[in-house]
Amino acid sequence: MKGAIKLVVVALIIAAGYFVWVKLLPKDLFALDDAYKVRIDRKAKNYSGEMRITNKARIDLRLHMYNASDMVKAVARENWVLKKGASRSYPRGSYVFYVWKSQLFDAGIKWTQTLWTDVEFSGDENNLIVTGGPKPPVTITNDVDEQLKICVYNAKDAAQVIPRVPCWTIGKGRTVKWEDAPALFLLKVFKPALVDDPLVTESDVEHMSAITISK
Repeated sequence: MKGAIKLVVVALIIAAGYFVWVKLLPKDLFALDDAYKVRIDRKAKNYSGEMRITNKARIDLRLHMYNASDMVKAVARENWVLKKGASRSYPRGSYVFYVWKSQLFDAGIKWTQTLWTDVEFSGDENNLIVTGGPKPPVTITNDVDEQLKICVYNAKDAAQVIPRVPCWTIGKGRTVKWEDAPALFLLKVFKPALVDDPLVTESDVEHMSAITISK
């Protein structure tokens, strides 16, 4: 009796597996859909080279520079005077500045936000304006009238099994931002299903890109 029950269970499992394989899974698990397109606005070229720091203020400035990740900010990585009208270059990174008016006894003015782009100071000690901002994120926009699942992988990941970050599932008109993208990565778009259906793949996508998926 037990043997017969086992045979029935095995038969049911085989039948269920056959149903999933024939009815639910795509014929080719790795086939892509040519109807889906990826448009990439590559913005990294706008920020090639070193960070440019320019003082257009009406006063000389002393700049204390800290790594943005430095929570304590007790010891500055750089401390220099930037004369009015002067500028200088520095290796690009995410930094925070404390800005002083440079004089016999320096007078503190303000902290900046995190800065990664080129930086420009203008105004004076009473209204110091800081132009610049953090590193632009990767943006991914769904322009298709359906839900899409978007995953990102290491650029050289041939298997594409483990994404760098949890995948996003977004509807039409939605945009997600990825703040800490590497210099290059691989993008893969799926139609969400019991077994996700791959639609389109884009390799060697640059950080800071604006990505739109359409049909």
